[in-house]
Amino acid sequence: MSVPTVGDDENVLLGAARAGDAEAFRRLWAPVARRAFGLCLHLTDNRADALDAIQETQIAVWRNLGRFEGRAPFAAWVMVIARNSARSVARRVRAAREDLLFPEAAEPAAMESGFDETVAGLVDLRRALAALPTSHKEALLLWAGGLTYEQTAAGLQVPLNTVRVWIFRARKALRETLGPR
Repeated sequence: MSVPTVGDDENVLLGAARAGDAEAFRRLWAPVARRAFGLCLHLTDNRADALDAIQETQIAVWRNLGRFEGRAPFAAWVMVIARNSARSVARRVRAAREDLLFPEAAEPAAMESGFDETVAGLVDLRRALAALPTSHKEALLLWAGGLTYEQTAAGLQVPLNTVRVWIFRARKALRETLGPR
């Protein structure tokens, strides 16, 4: 089976991937993998869990290519699957902690002077994101990951105006928490 070239239409790649062409799937997956991993990392708050979630995402996308209807871009569909995978992994991790009677994750150690400002800013951002309601955080991360308001609403299965309000409130809360940078 010949693999379509990079300039070929997404639909051609989808058709080839649906027929079992792993190289066509790789070409579909590669442009969205980094954004999907970033979403998983933000939602799980742990690199190892995010890696589990992105692996589950990739497997789910491959297995469900036949169900992709094309009503939204392929990337939007992948981001919704990534969100669901990350939430599933996070639930399993929480349940395992509770089952083993592990205490909640400890606060990160106090930052020492000399830390790179970028790292310090990332820690602040992660804390600020963690303080947001889950719905607001998920909407913001999907939108910031490149989805439109409409795609985000479809992925979260909520009305468009609800998504707009959630994103507005999330951005406002982040601005208030983080201040000007």
